[in-house]
Amino acid sequence: MDSMKVATTVRFCAASSKIVWQCFDDELVVINLESGTYYSLDRAGAMIWRLVEVGTTPAEAVERVLQCGAPPEARKQVLEFWGKLVAEGLISPAQDGGEPQAVPAEVVCRWAPPSIAVYTDMQDLFLLDPIHDVDEAGWPSRPVETP
Repeated sequence: MDSMKVATTVRFCAASSKIVWQCFDDELVVINLESGTYYSLDRAGAMIWRLVEVGTTPAEAVERVLQCGAPPEARKQVLEFWGKLVAEGLISPAQDGGEPQAVPAEVVCRWAPPSIAVYTDMQDLFLLDPIHDVDEAGWPSRPVETP
């Protein structure tokens, strides 16, 4: 996705409750439970994901990255990465468009362009495993028994 096509003043969020994530040291793993595709985001990508998570706009994320000393080309890199998250169906515009929550304190001080690695090798396992059948209530979700 072209970085200029990202609406820089719109707040984004995870595209659905079927998008789950977990941070491990300097990596953030995101799983799309509908497709079974999982993603590895590096340190800069993880920081951008956390900015998405708290309701930061792309423009605000760029400002945050530049404030921590990233070079001017980081603007384009952040917007391109944001576009990749949208193109992969991981994030979408927030419905409420409200104010952001507190911005995470952690920033990447030694800037490297964010990267995302896409893995499809475990799709079949993720799609077969009923533990990942989550709904808006989250996991674990047990079916309601009727008498």
